[in-house]
This record gives sequence, structure tokens and C-alpha cells, in this order.
Amino acid sequence: MRIGIDFGGTNVKFGLFDEEGNTLKFAVERVADLAAAGSLLETLLDAAARFAAGEKLSRGGLGMKGMVDVRAGGVINDVGAGNEFAGIDLRARFAARLKVPFAFDNDARAYAWGEWRFGAGRGCPSIIAMTLGTGVGCAAVIDGRLFRSSNPASGLLGGHMSIDRNGPECPCGLKGCLELYCSAVNFEKQLLAAFPELTAETIPLKAFFAGAGARPAWAAIKREFIDNLAIGVINVMHAYGVNTVILGGGLMKSHEQIIPGLLEIVKRRAWMVPKGNVRILPALLEDRAACLGAAFLDE
Repeated sequence: MRIGIDFGGTNVKFGLFDEEGNTLKFAVERVADLAAAGSLLETLLDAAARFAAGEKLSRGGLGMKGMVDVRAGGVINDVGAGNEFAGIDLRARFAARLKVPFAFDNDARAYAWGEWRFGAGRGCPSIIAMTLGTGVGCAAVIDGRLFRSSNPASGLLGGHMSIDRNGPECPCGLKGCLELYCSAVNFEKQLLAAFPELTAETIPLKAFFAGAGARPAWAAIKREFIDNLAIGVINVMHAYGVNTVILGGGLMKSHEQIIPGLLEIVKRRAWMVPKGNVRILPALLEDRAACLGAAFLDE
């Protein structure tokens, strides 16, 4: 049995999986709640130990947001709570606490690995996985191997490719980053400011995409969103020479209203892959992808 842990911008997810990748147990805790309980690292270790209590583990893995050093097993830099872990060998700490070998990588790479091995990318030699959530995560699997190099940012910065040099300034220092337009968090903020009536909806993003066909003002914003996303998707496809893109994250709860239009634009504009050979797929594993990928990293 394996444990996978996904430390994201808002939540920490824990999963137990058998050797075939079947989910045996899954839980989610808020980062803010763990941080409020004391030392974030200690409460995270405690939470993992409680989750796995009584189970016979064979190995584990941790996917961590931010810039990470895979060799050293720790965080280099992060925007947010992950900075508390800078300089700490997280891989060694989790291995010691749970008494099994542990793997470690960025959460976007863990997500891509999970979808490639067990999800929408199964059977594909190469994929790019992009998540539209708190930010825009990005990672690539090339010929069956996670794309890494000595640069810790390798393959991860799809959300921080500029799609408008005259756009707003991003916290990363660039202007007009894809993340500013197409992350679930930023896009929802823009929608609520433009259409206050969406604040009454339980899931504003889902309500927006479901109703866009009947409202011209919403339809125009939807077209702009898809066009912006298409620029980002084409950029990463051209950068890595991959024709299959898997899209996940909160926005993909509306994939039926997004992917058809997105695919039409990408097929027409992308030229670094054979014409007509573009595939854009919704992620299959949803919240489990990064946990599952972490549990099977480097295998």
C-alpha cells in the first residue's frame, strides 16, 4: 500500500492506493487549518501519520507546490505557506515519520505523472498536463519520463508564459501571464466583478459556463477566456513538441462547455504538431491525480 500527499495552494490531499493505483482512502484538509494548529510541518506530519495509522505502507510520495529541489527533497521558494519549508529535507522527514521510502517533487509534476500513468494520458507516449485552479499548473511527460532538468522550474511555468506584454503585472514579475486570465481563482474574481448576480450561485464558474449560451454578454467573456487559454495551450505545445494536452482543475468541471471551442482554435493555429493531430482531454482523476502521481513517482 502507498500513501500520496498533495500540498497545494488551498488544500492538502492525502490518498492511500494499492499497487494498481486503486484508491483505498482519500481525505482533504485545508492548509489554513493545519497552519493554525501550530508548526505547519509538524501538523502536516501528524496529519499524514493519522491518515495512515494502522495501515501497512510500502512507500510514499509528496507533491509540493512552488519551486522544489528534487535531489535535496525540499522547497526552494514558494508564494505562500510553502515558504515555511524552505531548506528542510521534506522527503527525509516524511520517510522518518511514516517509516517508508519517500519520493518528492513539485505538485504539478505529480499531477501530470498521475494522469499519464492512471488517467486521461494512459497509453500516450507524451503529454502536457495543465491545471486551472488556484493558479495554472503545468508539467510534461516526454516519452514516458517526467520532464526535469537541473533548473527546478523546468516544464512548470505554463501559467507564467505571457500572453499579453501590455497586460497587468503578475506577482512573478512578468506582465500578462496566462495565470492572470485563466486560473479558476482569477477568472472567477473577474466574473464576479463584471456580473455581481453570479455571487448568488453556489458554484459561480459552473453557472457562468452553463448559462453563457443564452446571454450575449456572458458569451463574449467566454469566447475571450477560451481564446486566452488557447494561446497558452499552443505555447506549451510548441515549447515541448507534444500534441496531447490534459486539462484539469476547478475550471474543468465545465469542460464540456470549454474544450470543444478550445480544440477548434488550437487545431487551426498550432503548427508545430501535425495538422489534425491535436488532442485536448479533460483530466480523469480530478482531486486524486497529484496524490496518485506522488505515490508512484519515478517508477
